[in-house]
Amino acid sequence: MTTAANQRIRPAAKFFLEGDKKFFVKGVTYGPFKPDAEGNYLGRPEQVDADLALMRQAGLNVVRIYHAPPPWFLERCTSAGMRILVTLPWEKHIEFLREKSIRRQIAEAVRNTVSKYAGHPAILGYLVGNEISSTMARWLGARRVIEFVEELIRIGRAIDPDSLFSYATYPPTEYLLPQNADFCCFNVYLHNQRDFEGYLLRLQNLTGEHPLILGEFGMDTIRHSEDEQAEMLGWHIDSVVKCGLAGTIFFTWTDEWFTGGQEVNDWAFGVVTRERRPKKAFYMLEEKLGRNDSTLPHRPLPKAPFVSVIVCSYNGGPTLASSLDSLGKLNYPQYEVILVDDGSTDNTPYIAAQFPWVRYVHQSNQGLSHARNTGAAAAKGEVFAYTDSDCMVDPDWLYYLIGTLVSGDYAGVGGPNVTPPAKNWIQACVAAAPGGPSHVLLTDIVAEHIPGCNMAFYRWAFEGVGGFDTEYRKAGDDVDFCWRIQQAGWVVAFSPTAIVWHYRRFTLRAFLKQQEGYGEAESLLRFKHLIFFGPTGTAKWRGQIYGTPRFSWFVNRPVIYHGMFGEGFFQSIYPTPQSDVAAYLSSIEWFALTIFLFGLGIFLPALRIVPYLMLGGTLCVALSYMVRASIEPKFDTAGARLLVMLLAFVQPLVRGFSRYFTWLHFKRTPGSVIRAHEHLPERSRFAGSLGRRVFWNEQGRDRHYLLGAIFELLDEEGWRYSTDSGWNEWDIQIYGNFWWSIALQTVTEYHGGGKCLTRVRLRNRFVTTTIIFNLIALSLLIYHQLNISHVDLWVLVPYLLFLVFLWTRARLLKSRVVELVDLAAHRAGLQRMTRRGKVGMATSIPVVEASTATDAASPHLPG
Repeated sequence: MTTAANQRIRPAAKFFLEGDKKFFVKGVTYGPFKPDAEGNYLGRPEQVDADLALMRQAGLNVVRIYHAPPPWFLERCTSAGMRILVTLPWEKHIEFLREKSIRRQIAEAVRNTVSKYAGHPAILGYLVGNEISSTMARWLGARRVIEFVEELIRIGRAIDPDSLFSYATYPPTEYLLPQNADFCCFNVYLHNQRDFEGYLLRLQNLTGEHPLILGEFGMDTIRHSEDEQAEMLGWHIDSVVKCGLAGTIFFTWTDEWFTGGQEVNDWAFGVVTRERRPKKAFYMLEEKLGRNDSTLPHRPLPKAPFVSVIVCSYNGGPTLASSLDSLGKLNYPQYEVILVDDGSTDNTPYIAAQFPWVRYVHQSNQGLSHARNTGAAAAKGEVFAYTDSDCMVDPDWLYYLIGTLVSGDYAGVGGPNVTPPAKNWIQACVAAAPGGPSHVLLTDIVAEHIPGCNMAFYRWAFEGVGGFDTEYRKAGDDVDFCWRIQQAGWVVAFSPTAIVWHYRRFTLRAFLKQQEGYGEAESLLRFKHLIFFGPTGTAKWRGQIYGTPRFSWFVNRPVIYHGMFGEGFFQSIYPTPQSDVAAYLSSIEWFALTIFLFGLGIFLPALRIVPYLMLGGTLCVALSYMVRASIEPKFDTAGARLLVMLLAFVQPLVRGFSRYFTWLHFKRTPGSVIRAHEHLPERSRFAGSLGRRVFWNEQGRDRHYLLGAIFELLDEEGWRYSTDSGWNEWDIQIYGNFWWSIALQTVTEYHGGGKCLTRVRLRNRFVTTTIIFNLIALSLLIYHQLNISHVDLWVLVPYLLFLVFLWTRARLLKSRVVELVDLAAHRAGLQRMTRRGKVGMATSIPVVEASTATDAASPHLPG
């Protein structure tokens, strides 16, 4: 007989590993049977031997039991090559959290059972509970129940750290998900395949980075036929594999069942009869599961297009070899790997030479987006799949990624990026800190955003949106690309088991540097996608950042639908959207206002309490994140949680500062450009209002020709500007000096016969620095006035001089932009009209094409 391997099974993201190979749970429940004289619920040893032999014949490798087994049962499972998943029974039907003595009794029972079998190779793991009723969980409180289950897991793990621990829940209490479990286990009975797959995808997203298995699934052959049972278990296996679960357990092995102190005779869920005659379902399992314990029963993909895997790297030498090595082990029929070296100065070329099957492309350092486009230009595939040089892909990465892509009308697909096990507590804290790359889902399968290290798109979709915007050199390219795909009317899918292992930053300095890059990207994204950003400059996602909802005592507490009187069949948990209050309290704007009020409190004692309360609110947000952060258990100490709190406090400040720094850099036109003047033909120069311009043309040249000429001039001279993305009331926003910008708006009146009257309106707009300086000045003036007994008008003189300075700067900028508009109109063949309706004469009219930029989603972002 096959013997169980000495290696213990361990979780790895959404899967189990036995050594370095995947272990797929192919399980069946066993018993309980009528107890013998010693109180054992697993039957006679000779019957167990016969049952285990039949299980192995069917390809099963795990048996789930509901009572503590006798020692002989473990030895027989070891000999048969079967592993045991033990469900620890206790009185869950009573109010078990009310009295301390009951809680202590349950904990002691868990401790004794785990101690009895600690280290035994046949033990796969323990379920520290099974299906606490929804009404009892509602009565006791979901948070208290979860914390109690987590305590039971901690007790068991301290005794047998090599075993797996979890809790078996079911749809009425899907919210009972202990954070410290090694895997998630659900008992699900759904007999409709479409509904079943939809619910599995929900559970995959709900359980985050934990492996998901089904703890019970079956069909009664008294109320249904054996053919129906066999058919259902067949598509059940296909759906479990398709949805990327780590395994499933069938309920049950035999029709023989004893519970509640009596034999049960009015149902027959077994895959064999009481007499151990195999039913048709047995032969279906034998066909579907095979005999290899660790083989994932892959279902053939309906279509397997040729895929070009593109890896972009800049000085990625430390992790590049591991990344390329993982790409060489993919379970996918046809693909190529392209490595784009973005001007690396390390040993990237040498590493690439060690993998002759990888196509190596070198370019000068031009940024991430340019490298992605370079890889696409060299690609031969129908699908472009992107990952990074600091990622290792799962062997089934493309299998699940492409499986989802071809399953519907999708333009692209992405998957989660999972942090590898940390090597020290600093890495563990950085991995748990906010601000890491993640996915945002609109539904359980449709994404709003997928991370750039794990995404794939059809060639036609890539070319349809023009590839990646090369303005994004460090980050933000994936967000921009996903938004443009959706604006084109296409859909991006999500595959929860298309896993890449993404190394997070190894040091605190590297983490903060990453956040600076993300802040810069947010600033650039705001230029093009203003509607997706809030007033503080942070992205406003329409979708939800998925994962196991963590019950928090302050912000973002999840909401549970219990159904009428707490008896709903599917009691779903819904993470609340990101709290706007928490976002404001942790923003750099709030922190800057806090510092300002601290300073003001020096002069106004009555205000001194306000900044302390504001800072307290900021610290409460960081403290709340610290409480619900998920840190690797072996590094989860008080010091680690305090560091996570510090990172949660600092991260939005670093990101916000970088966002404003980038904003000030890109929203300021160089002074030399503003000081220069246009060379207009003498006859084109007319005085008039700086706020309005009117132009005439009788050859059908309307506002689009004028805008086209304005764009040409802005680009030629090096102005910084943004174009209307469809959500603005202006056509162009021209960024000027440190104090002002100009909003330009146009409209054309059509008077028949090609006669067009085009009007241009220019408006000054405050820059944030203008508002801040005025608030500071006004605050000082008010403070001064409150502390004297008479009206001091002389103190207003400096402020009035400052206002005059602002007015002159605004007028100089507007007059300069007016010159540019007049020259653009001259180039476009439009003639200036004075207030009296006279048309100015122009010398020559060059041909300028009409602009389509007003309808473009992507404005120009000067470098």
